[in-house]
Amino acid sequence: MRHRTSWISFSSLAVLLVSSRAFAIEVRTGTEDFTLSVDGDLQFRNEYVYGGPPPTTTAGPAPSGNVNVDFFMRRASLSARGTAYKYFWYYVKLETGRFGARGNYAGASLLQDVVVGLIPFPDVYIEGGFLKTPLSRPALDSSPQNNSLEGVSDILMYPNARAQRQTGAQVRGLFLDRRILIRGGAYEGARASTTVSSSNPAPAQPAVNPNGVPLVAGMARYNFIGVDSAYTFPQIYIDGSSHVSAGVGGQWQSHSGSQKDATTFYDYSALSADVFVDMAVPDDMEALLILDGYRFDYGPGKPKTGNGLHGELGYRWGWIQPQANFYWFNSDTKTNSFLKAAGGLNFYVRGHHAKIQVEYESLIQNGVLPNHPNMTPWQRQFLVQAQIAF
Repeated sequence: MRHRTSWISFSSLAVLLVSSRAFAIEVRTGTEDFTLSVDGDLQFRNEYVYGGPPPTTTAGPAPSGNVNVDFFMRRASLSARGTAYKYFWYYVKLETGRFGARGNYAGASLLQDVVVGLIPFPDVYIEGGFLKTPLSRPALDSSPQNNSLEGVSDILMYPNARAQRQTGAQVRGLFLDRRILIRGGAYEGARASTTVSSSNPAPAQPAVNPNGVPLVAGMARYNFIGVDSAYTFPQIYIDGSSHVSAGVGGQWQSHSGSQKDATTFYDYSALSADVFVDMAVPDDMEALLILDGYRFDYGPGKPKTGNGLHGELGYRWGWIQPQANFYWFNSDTKTNSFLKAAGGLNFYVRGHHAKIQVEYESLIQNGVLPNHPNMTPWQRQFLVQAQIAF
């Protein structure tokens, strides 16, 4: 009985650690072999867009050039997680993104995460599935626990991923009194495309990743204060705890960058370094700093080769928090760059369970940055988002 009781406690701890949020709804399964919790996230957004390049059917101002007003579901997700047969954990998430944006209701619900994991002992997980791919802490953040409305994803130039996720296998764990976090493994990455010009399809030539080598990715972090232990990380905790950590990360895959010549492709690589500071202050206040830098290399003079930077600031007084955020990616081509400067207010009615966020953004997407004769015009956006998460 003592062994069984200790295992039940360990299972509960495992669910808490692998959960991106600790407020999921627990479901009775009728057996000790399985634990199950269910959680959901609903984000309704009202968006006003004006300025920038000429409008398209999916982006920019209205066709007349005036302000475009849009109502849509930024995210609607439902997920389940738990443990199985004492030494395994699982997580599956179904999500619909930007449902109804620009009047488009055809967007399908997609598998956002699928994880099957082995827990050989506490704080160590061996996982396979459709996984968030490590590079930096912001690359692994939790969208329901956000500080800014749109994070760093626009400037993460992964070769073949959806929302920073791809199939693979990885190990993540906490070591040395939970001060060191290691997370990494092998992932699908880029793969050769096929041509259907005959009844016997063959890979297009030259072939991306002709040897089928997986993408290798990983990150290492040091927890100075507090512990980041979950599968995805909050951008801001709002729970009275303090967290300070710093880390480095990298990715590499053979012949998966841009085309080099008529016969081959360059290798792909990425490097990152970041710092995260979330300090609880007496009287229910909290100070936030996020800063992360990147180098993506798809080959010399290629559109996705360049340097990136992302940062966020915030200070919470009780349930009100002003915040500012930016990202910058300067492509080596100088014509495929990104820039955003934004700021707003977050109203935490019940923490991340129920909140309203207001943000104003000026951005350049896949264009030419300022201080250049052919600068791409700034696009302006005013966003209002309401979230219920459980």
